[in-house]
Amino acid sequence: MRILFLHPNFPAQFRHLAAAIAKDNRNQVAFGTTRREGNLPGVNKVIYSPKREARPETHHYVRPLENAVLQAQGVYRVAEQLKARGFIPDVVYGHSGWGPTLLIKDIFPNAKLLCYFEWFYHAHGSDADFDPTQPLTADDEARIRLKNAPILIDLYSCDRGLSPTYWQRQQFPLEYHNKMTVLHDGIDTDFFCPKPGAKLVLPRINLDLSQAEEIVTYVARGMEPYRGFPQFIEAVALLQERRPQCHVVIVGENRVAYGKELPDGKTYKDQMLEKYPLDLSRIHFTGWLPYSEYLQVLQASSAHVYLTRPFVLSWSMLEVLSAGCLLIASKTAPVTEVIQDGVNGLLVDFFSPQEICDRLEEALNDPERMVSIRTKARQTILERYNLSQLLPQHLQWIQQEDNNNGKLVSPWEGTKLEPIAITQKNGSNGKHKNTENSLAISPTLLQVQNHKVRTEEIIPLLSRYQLLPKLQQELVIDDAIASVSCTPQEQAKCCQDLCQQHQLTSEAERQAWLQQQGMTETQFLDLATRNLRIEKFKQATWGTKLESHFRKLKPKLDQVIYSLIRIRDADVAQELYFRLLEGEQSFAEVARQYSEGSEAQTGGLIGPVAMSTPHHRLARILAVSQPGQLSPPTHIGDWWVIVRLEKFIPARLDESMRQRLLNEQFSSWLKEQLQQQAATPETVEVQPA
Repeated sequence: MRILFLHPNFPAQFRHLAAAIAKDNRNQVAFGTTRREGNLPGVNKVIYSPKREARPETHHYVRPLENAVLQAQGVYRVAEQLKARGFIPDVVYGHSGWGPTLLIKDIFPNAKLLCYFEWFYHAHGSDADFDPTQPLTADDEARIRLKNAPILIDLYSCDRGLSPTYWQRQQFPLEYHNKMTVLHDGIDTDFFCPKPGAKLVLPRINLDLSQAEEIVTYVARGMEPYRGFPQFIEAVALLQERRPQCHVVIVGENRVAYGKELPDGKTYKDQMLEKYPLDLSRIHFTGWLPYSEYLQVLQASSAHVYLTRPFVLSWSMLEVLSAGCLLIASKTAPVTEVIQDGVNGLLVDFFSPQEICDRLEEALNDPERMVSIRTKARQTILERYNLSQLLPQHLQWIQQEDNNNGKLVSPWEGTKLEPIAITQKNGSNGKHKNTENSLAISPTLLQVQNHKVRTEEIIPLLSRYQLLPKLQQELVIDDAIASVSCTPQEQAKCCQDLCQQHQLTSEAERQAWLQQQGMTETQFLDLATRNLRIEKFKQATWGTKLESHFRKLKPKLDQVIYSLIRIRDADVAQELYFRLLEGEQSFAEVARQYSEGSEAQTGGLIGPVAMSTPHHRLARILAVSQPGQLSPPTHIGDWWVIVRLEKFIPARLDESMRQRLLNEQFSSWLKEQLQQQAATPETVEVQPA
C-alpha cells in the first residue's frame, strides 16, 4: 500500500498509525507537513509551504478559507513532485480544517481520501458561547459559520472520515454522519502506566519535589480560558490558604492555543498572577516537557485537574487516566463521555473555583478512598482507549473497501413517506371538509424570531426538515407505552437523571429550562420516565420469549477468533500451508510476509467476530474446526484461504445479550408498525388553536 498522510504538524494524530504502516516494507509511507522537526522510521517526510498568508485586505470572515486554499496549493505542488517521482498513493489520509486535503481529488483522483474530522464550528451550543460573560456578536456568529467552509468541502470530497469521540462527531451535519466512523487514536498504556510511590525530580529544569506529600497537577497546551486556566488559578489560591504543604505543577506554554488573546497584550498567566497573591514557591511552571518528564509528573500526581469548554477532548486527559491519576474534571462534553462522577474520576462545575478546590481537598484528605477511582480510571483506558486494541481497528478501517464510492446518503433514504391528508371537522355533524381555505385564517401557533409559524405550515415544515418520519416513530412508541407506569421511586430517579443529563443543579435552573423548552411539569415527568417505560414495554412484550429466540439465533451469535491468510496464487498457498504444518514459521510471520489482505497488518489475527461476519464458506470451516486446527487452502472467491481457529466463544444469554435481543426485537417491531402505517395512511386532524 502507498499512503500519503497530510497534517501541518508532525506527526500529530498519525504518530502511531504512520509508524505501524511503515514497519511493513511492502508499504510506502509519505507524510506531507509544514513542520521540519522530527522523524519517524520508514516514513518519508515531505515538506510543503504555503507561498503566503491570507492578505490583510481579505474580508476577515474569509481569511481562514484563503489560508486553507494556500495550504492546499502548497500540498498540490508537493504532490506533483511525488507524482513525477512515481509515487501515486492508494490512500491519502489528512486532517480536515487547515486545508491540505482540499485539492487531493484533483491531483490524485483515484486515491481513496480519508479525513480526520476533529471539529465543526457552531456559534451556539458548544464552545463559542459557553462563557456567559462573553456574549457573541452578529459578527462572531457569521465569522464562526464561515470557518466551516474548508471542512464542508472535505466532507463532500472524502470517501470516509473519522472522529475521535461520539460528541465530536455529533457536531458535524447529520447528513454526513454516514461517512464518519468514531474511533479514538488510542493511548499507549504500556508507556502511560502507574508507578506507585513515584517521586517527582526533574534535574533538567531544577525541579525537586521528592519531599512533597501533596502534588496537584495541571496540563494544557496553553494557559487559556478554553482549558479553564483562570478558574484553576483561582482554585489554587483557595487551596493554598487551606493546605500550606501542597505544591502545584503546571505543564504547558504561556500562550493561547485556542480562542482569543487578551486585548492588552498580556498573557492569561500574567493576568491571573497579578490578580491573586499566590505563594509562587509552591507553584511550579515547567513549560513544555518531553514525554519522559511529562510522564513523571503524572505518576507523582496526588490529584490532577482537567477543565475544558465543550470542545475537542485532549489526549492529556486520557493519558492522565492511563497513568492512574486521580482526575478532577469539568462536567462538560466530551469529558462526560468518558468520566462518571465518583466512579473513574470526580466532576466539577467548570465555572466554580470553590467546587474545584473542595473536590481537590476531598481527594487529598482521603487518598485511600481514591484508590478504587484511580484503578477504574486506568481500567477505562485499557478497555476503551487502549492503543494496542484501537491501532489494528484503525488499520482495518484504512484498508476497508468502500461500497458506496463516497455516495452521500440521506438518513431517511429508503423510507417511503406517504402523503398525509390534513382535514378539519365541519361543525357538529362530524363530517370533514378540505381545509385549504379554512386554514388560511388559522392563528399563529409559534413565533421564532421574526418567523410566525401558522397551523397550516406545521406539516410542510416537518416534511421539509425531514422530521415527519421521526414524529411518526415517536407517536407509535407513545401509543405502545401509554399503559406502562412507573413507581414514585422510579419517577424520582428518572427526574434526577434527566436533571443531571442537562446539568440542572438547582430548582431555579430546572424551572428556567422548563420555560425555555415550553414544557409543563407533566411533560417533564413524561420525558424523564419515557426511556424506562420503553424498557418496561420491551420486557413485557418479549422478555418471556428471549430464551427461545436466543437458541434460534445462537449459531450466528457465537464468536470466533481466527487467523487468516489470503493468497491469489494456489501454488504459493499450498507451499505456505505445508510450512505452517511443519512449523517452519509461525502463522503470524507468514501472514505478515505473504497475506495479501488487510489481515497482514495484524499477523493474520481477526476477531473476536460473530459467526455471521465471515464469508459463509469460511464460517462453515470455522464451525467444524477445533481450536488450533489448521485448515488446508480453500478457494473462496478470488482468494486461496488458509485459516486456523484460535478460539471459539459461545454466545451466552447474559444481561448484555438480553438487552441486545430486546433492542433488536423492539426495532423490528417498530419498523413493522411504521411500514403498516405507510401502507394505510390515515388523515391527520389539525385543529385551530
